[in-house]
Amino acid sequence: MPEMSESGPRRGVGHFVGARLLPLLLCVVTVVGAACFAVVGVSSEERRDREWQAATPCPAAAPVDVRADCVTTLPGVIERTKAKLNRSHRDSWLYFSGGRPVDRLNVSYDTAAAFEAGDHVTLTWWRGELMKVASERHTANEGVPRPGGIAGGVVFCVLAAGALAVFTLVRRRRDGRPVAADEPTSPSVFNFLMPLAVAAVWAVPLAGARPGRVVAIPVAAAGLLVVLVLLARAWRVSGRTPPLEPRALPEGEDVIVQARFLQDTPPDPGLQGSHIAVGAGPMAVLSHGGPGRLAGKAIPVGRFDVRGLRRPKRFTEQNVPAHWYVAELLDSGTPVRLAAAPADLLLLVRELERAGLDVSR
Repeated sequence: MPEMSESGPRRGVGHFVGARLLPLLLCVVTVVGAACFAVVGVSSEERRDREWQAATPCPAAAPVDVRADCVTTLPGVIERTKAKLNRSHRDSWLYFSGGRPVDRLNVSYDTAAAFEAGDHVTLTWWRGELMKVASERHTANEGVPRPGGIAGGVVFCVLAAGALAVFTLVRRRRDGRPVAADEPTSPSVFNFLMPLAVAAVWAVPLAGARPGRVVAIPVAAAGLLVVLVLLARAWRVSGRTPPLEPRALPEGEDVIVQARFLQDTPPDPGLQGSHIAVGAGPMAVLSHGGPGRLAGKAIPVGRFDVRGLRRPKRFTEQNVPAHWYVAELLDSGTPVRLAAAPADLLLLVRELERAGLDVSR
C-alpha cells in the first residue's frame, strides 16, 4: 500500500508535466527561439545582403587585399560533375577543364546536379566566397544572402507556436473538465487551426519574397482580415449552445444505449458490459446492443451515488470516445465511472435520480 500511495502522486506530477507544462514550454521556447533568430539571423543576413547588392566589380589591376570587398568573375568550362547527396557534409563537386580558374569547387548538391560536362560557366566570388555559378541556361546561387528565407522561417516558427497553443487550450477546455447543462460545445482543433493555416499561406511566402511596403502592406492587411474573420467564426462555433436534453425514453419500452462502467482493478463482474438497458424494467448491464435483455445483469442502483459529470481524460481514459461524457459515481463509497454519449448519459443519470438517488451535478 505505501508503494501505491507514492506512485500515485508521481503519476499525477508526470501527467501534469506532460499534458499541461510541456506544450506551453514548447510554445514559449518556439516563440523565444524565433525572436532570437529574427534579431540575430535576419538582421545580419539583411546587412550582408545590402553589402552584396552594393558590391561593385573588381578593377582588373586591383590587389588581393582590395578584392575582398569587390566582386570577381572568372570564366570556366566544366569538365565533369559529381553530385552526391550526403547529409553529414557537402560531397558534391564541379571539376574544370585545364584546372582553370580552379581545379574543382565544392558546391551544393543542387548546383552540381544543375550543370553537366562542357557547360561554359561564369564563377562569381565575393569576400573569398563563391556566390554564383551561371551558364546560359541556369544560374545557381551558392552564397547569395537570403534574408527572406530566414524571415519566412521565423514566421513559420511563430505559427508553429500558435498551433501548440491551440492544442494546449483545446485540450485544457475539454480534458476532464466538469460539464453543465449549458456547457460550451467542445471546440474542434480544426476550427482554430484553420486561421493559422490561412495565415501560413500568405505570411510565409510574403516574408520570404519581401516585395516591399507597397505590396506587403495591402497583402498583409487583407490576409490579417481573413484570419480575424476565421478566428471569430471558430470562437462563435465553440460558443454556448442550448441546454443538452437527455435521450427520449418511450413510456413502457426499453431503450438500450451504448455505455460502459469504467472500473479500477479488481473489476466487478456484475458491471462489465458494453450497453445498458433502461425503461420497461430495472436498469441492467448487457454485453450486446439488443434487442431484448438476454443475459442482462441488473444494476444495484441503491448502491450508487452520482457525484458529477465531466469530459473524458485523454491520457487515462483513452478507450472512451472523445465526444462522450463520464459520470463520477460512488459504489458504496468506491469510486466508479460510467461513460456514454452525452444525451444517453443524461438519460441514465435521470433514471438514477428517479430511483431515489442523491444526484449532484
